[in-house]
Amino acid sequence: MKRFFTLFFVLMITLSWDSLFSQNGSRIEITAQSILARVDRIMQYPEGEIKGKIKHIYPDGNSLSIDFKGSIARNDYLFVYSSPSRGESVKVLYTMGGEDIWVYNIHAHEMYHKKDVDKYDLIMGTNFSFIDFSNADLQSNYNARITGQTLIKGIQCYRLQLEPIFANSLYGMIVLYATVDKYIPIRIDYHDKDKVIFKFLTIAKTMEKGDRIIPSRYDMLNLKEGTVTIVSFIKFDEAVTFPSDIFRPENLGE
Repeated sequence: MKRFFTLFFVLMITLSWDSLFSQNGSRIEITAQSILARVDRIMQYPEGEIKGKIKHIYPDGNSLSIDFKGSIARNDYLFVYSSPSRGESVKVLYTMGGEDIWVYNIHAHEMYHKKDVDKYDLIMGTNFSFIDFSNADLQSNYNARITGQTLIKGIQCYRLQLEPIFANSLYGMIVLYATVDKYIPIRIDYHDKDKVIFKFLTIAKTMEKGDRIIPSRYDMLNLKEGTVTIVSFIKFDEAVTFPSDIFRPENLGE
């Protein structure tokens, strides 16, 4: 009888540890997705009008300058990109929270519906692809898990490894570093299909707007090309309103 109770006690301890391990594992996954949800909120464009500049710097020191204006609604946004030499050149319409992408070449009078791998085409030769600029929810497109903590520029950060949910993603993996205190994604590493990092994004500056933290400058370094693209958000005007029909693809040519 004593031996029976001993075996029963050991069995209960084992089951308890198994249950605890499973709960902890589940809690880690939930925490990762929770962090990702906060990251998505920080990356989300504020509603209204955005004005900014893009500077693309080549290894030889030469650079390309682009101005942009964004009309931002809750789930739809329209960006117009202009160059000093050619004026307004490209319109990019994001609908469904950045998941659906339409591109209109103003000079060629041509429209493209960017799907699958075409979403990863670069915007006017910069290091930013159309999907990068879309701010589509990471939590809707990637499974995340915490792989530890580390220091980035002296700031304690969670290290999250993101695996794509959909097979057509050209990013084989994303590694994201979010600050422990406010979950600001201060660095995002993009890996190719072979899980080799080829470019990374840093949030160089942020600003507080109401109860939100909003990025005001992105730096994207392409490790293979040696180029840097700096995106600066210069003005946010939440008082600006616009008709909803500007977010219809058939109206891009107007």
